[in-house]
Amino acid sequence: MDKPKFLERAGEPRLAYRVHAPTSAKKGRVFMVHGYAEHSARYDKVVDLFNEHGLAVARFDLRGHGNSEGPRGHVAEFDDYVRDVYALLKALDDEPAFREGPPPVLFGHSLGGLIATHAALSLNKLLSGLALSSPFYGLALAVPKVQLVLGKLVAKLAPTLKQPSGLKGTDLTHDAALAATYDQDPLHFDHVTVGWFDQVGRAQDRVRDRAPRLELPVFCIAAGEDRVVAVEETRRVFSAFRSKDKELDVRAGLFHEILNEPDWRDHAIRFAERAVRWSSG
Repeated sequence: MDKPKFLERAGEPRLAYRVHAPTSAKKGRVFMVHGYAEHSARYDKVVDLFNEHGLAVARFDLRGHGNSEGPRGHVAEFDDYVRDVYALLKALDDEPAFREGPPPVLFGHSLGGLIATHAALSLNKLLSGLALSSPFYGLALAVPKVQLVLGKLVAKLAPTLKQPSGLKGTDLTHDAALAATYDQDPLHFDHVTVGWFDQVGRAQDRVRDRAPRLELPVFCIAAGEDRVVAVEETRRVFSAFRSKDKELDVRAGLFHEILNEPDWRDHAIRFAERAVRWSSG
């Protein structure tokens, strides 16, 4: 894949992004938002498949991730992520491979799914649809209330304090080789900051409240054996969407990263076909 380009803004971290033209006639556009502690280059094979289906693709590294600037894994306010999405979508108007065509489909995985949902609630008709894989609407493991209260206090006093995430590649995919690659990736990190955890929790609360405002077409594939995301929260939020065109498919036996599972191609094709249909109007 090509080296990333960078979006530069005064007072904001520099964001790495890539744009990929379709290998056949353009049928639509997809803007991808990756998950926590990973980066957009992990989706090379998915981008190739989308391109083969006539989709122009743009993707970027979240602030504090990959080749983008910012404290690793930290965000001062969750809405910083959402504003980054807005800024990049605007910048893509100057990218020949991406700027023309129907409104883009916003695709988000895990944390990226939470970010994409918040962005979609504001962008609405500026998008053709919202595609999600294992969106991070809730944590799989319940956190004791006392710990949550203490966490909010620490988040005010020392927001950049790091805590181990405890996640390993084997928690994310059944593919042993990809699991090892995840653990050994030099751009990967294995912590969360207290401030990040607090901000994400608040964003999850807000998305539950705002979910009934979503009317865009939406398609989600969720992992049935997710060790990261609470699938019941995905069902809860999804059921509140008012979209006339919506589908939630919970896949039994899959781990969190469905696009890194052995049958990833089947799921990626379904996303591509849905994006093409939405883009055709």
